[in-house]
Amino acid sequence: MIIYDWPAILIANAETFRIDARTRSGGETIAGREQVVTSNLGRWVARLTVPLHTPAKIRAMRSLLARLDGRTNAVRVGPCDCRNGNRLIPVVGDIPYSDQALHSDGAGFMQGGIAPTVAAAVPAGATTIRILNGSTVLPVLEGSFLGLGGYLYVVVGVDPEPGEETVLDIRPKLRAGVAEGAPVEWCRARAPMRLSADDSGAFELQLARSGTASLDLVEVW
Repeated sequence: MIIYDWPAILIANAETFRIDARTRSGGETIAGREQVVTSNLGRWVARLTVPLHTPAKIRAMRSLLARLDGRTNAVRVGPCDCRNGNRLIPVVGDIPYSDQALHSDGAGFMQGGIAPTVAAAVPAGATTIRILNGSTVLPVLEGSFLGLGGYLYVVVGVDPEPGEETVLDIRPKLRAGVAEGAPVEWCRARAPMRLSADDSGAFELQLARSGTASLDLVEVW
């Protein structure tokens, strides 16, 4: 299986990312209560609607679908959710000492712009990680997407710790072990996903000029 990068020119105007919990009905009890069986192996499923209004976008989508070869290969794709998630403080320069003096070369201190990292190694299958906040403007926000080791997760619990550390509960389970110091991606979180069916993504062009492609995707790991 080859995992491709999502073409930057293709921008979805509607998207849905959710975790398919993979639960099954275990039948009803004598009292009439339904029993649910779960494997705790939830995976991401997504639906992307991509407008194809220029020749370049049409060619890019045609190329991507051909390279995916049905369900043979995968593409790294994630939600466009930067506005709703955590943010970083921009880099600020020329900060003076307390007496307003600069360094001897006329420059000041630099502050901000440090990305969060994993504070301690975490094995695959875990649902809790400890991170160093870096220079986040606000506390970590529950419900935010994040990326670890090339996979997509969502924060479902936040527990701030002393020393600018935060313990996060995440879903789904950690796909692969993550080493100490590994970067935490707030905005560019991606997951490898393949088409849910070979014919997903087929599009029809109106007068051979424009159209819309709808892709149904499922996570692979």
